[in-house]
Amino acid sequence: MRQILKAILASKKIFTILFIGFVLTTLPFLIALSTQSYYDEHFYHSKNGYFKNYYSVTLTNFKRLDLLEVQKIADSNFDHASVITGDITTTVPGIGQIQIVGLLNHKNWSPPLIEGTNINPNESNEIIVGRLVSNHKGTLNLLDKQYTIKGIAGKDLGDELINVYNYKMYVYLNELPDSIKQDIMKQNVLQLIVRSNQNPETEINHFINEITQNNVEVQAKIVNENENYKNEKDARPGVKEVLSYPYKLFLIALINCINVSYLWIYLKRKEISLRKALGASHLHLFVYILSQLFICAVLAGTFSIFIQWLLSKRSLQILDVTSYYINVSFNHYMLGILTTLAISVITAIIPFFHMLKIEPAKALKE
Repeated sequence: MRQILKAILASKKIFTILFIGFVLTTLPFLIALSTQSYYDEHFYHSKNGYFKNYYSVTLTNFKRLDLLEVQKIADSNFDHASVITGDITTTVPGIGQIQIVGLLNHKNWSPPLIEGTNINPNESNEIIVGRLVSNHKGTLNLLDKQYTIKGIAGKDLGDELINVYNYKMYVYLNELPDSIKQDIMKQNVLQLIVRSNQNPETEINHFINEITQNNVEVQAKIVNENENYKNEKDARPGVKEVLSYPYKLFLIALINCINVSYLWIYLKRKEISLRKALGASHLHLFVYILSQLFICAVLAGTFSIFIQWLLSKRSLQILDVTSYYINVSFNHYMLGILTTLAISVITAIIPFFHMLKIEPAKALKE
């Protein structure tokens, strides 16, 4: 270890350049991971929660559909899944467009709240709203129906960091506004979204069987939405463009690290030649080089995480100006360390192959 530290001090200028290169490689990668996590979280909040499985169940061809009955059947059949309607967009005078979400059961998911309490399926006319629908609890006349606001939906993460709940209204299916119920009956379509961390197909089939027992004319279409949601998430053009820049910087910095490490090996060719002449094996020389790069990478990785932590203190301001969100998490910390270790190995491999070609006698004569 003492020899390695002496070797680092002897070539401290190159070591400093490598250190800067490692920082410029690791930091963009960490920022990209943090930003990706933020936009992914934002996406799943727009889908009313993150689950492993998403299925859409579309009920059509019903002559008469009792929404209270549908709600009770869903509540009794879905033990592991959360069932909601698809977002129903409507315009409310004085507020603008809002998205109404009907809840069918309350066992596995409820809207996140900034304040207040969740609603009870056994109580009538209770709702949860985003804070731009109403920013206080109490009564609200909405679409010719009076509701009691029990909670304000949203994520309390500062200056409206996750704001997809602003114009949302959550209500149990049977408590939907009358105009929305009439639209469902008129269009003859009720779309439900089943979300679960387990495979919900069995529960979905039981639910449909019970629905069709009382409404034999009802037709049901089931679609696995996992791939559709993934494609939708990955296809967001603004997010792809934002994330492309740190990854490009990561690749450029990685190439520069390789070039600098190549120069570093070239400048140390006499030392390496002497070690080879004294009987050092290729493996011993590779470990010798890798250990120095490893120390450099660990220091750079730790420094990068420290910079990220400092920047995270101004994450909202940075997000407003640059569209990048910077946050530090344990998973990102571990990925950052693994990334620096991988970079140290990559940057050692190419110079190592050059090292194999060094002829000790020729190098010592230079």
